[in-house]
Amino acid sequence: MGLSLVLVLGLGLYSAHRYRLGFDLQNHGCLDGSRIFLIDTFAGPEDVMQGDLVAFRALGVGVPVFEGQLFIKRAAGVPGDWVTVTLTHTWINGLRLADGLALAATLKRDPATLVRHERVPVEHFWMLGETPDSFDSRYWGFLPQSQVVGKAYALF
Repeated sequence: MGLSLVLVLGLGLYSAHRYRLGFDLQNHGCLDGSRIFLIDTFAGPEDVMQGDLVAFRALGVGVPVFEGQLFIKRAAGVPGDWVTVTLTHTWINGLRLADGLALAATLKRDPATLVRHERVPVEHFWMLGETPDSFDSRYWGFLPQSQVVGKAYALF
């Protein structure tokens, strides 16, 4: 009985240290159908593969209200991938993954300044949401891997 209690408590402490819950409280979320996420804080940038959900701290994204906030987006581009943003679409390695620049006007940005064709640098990711009005790398560029909190998994 005592050994079982120690094992259960130990597992509980380990899980509480490793995992966090993330909640999307926005009226209109940027990840279709997902509002609650499990964040594995032991999974670092080296564990992230293209397409994974990633939790990160928004630092230097150009919107003060978002500074330091926890974001969860998809790592659409990993180091070495080619990113192309036009006025109508965003492509990663020739695959269309996002449409438009819906937030440009809200952010008071000329959409033409967001157009680019470049490679994801070493130790960076290109992050995308799943909705046209997601505030993501289309607006603030590459995410330094140092801002990654962990991999995220949609629960509900």
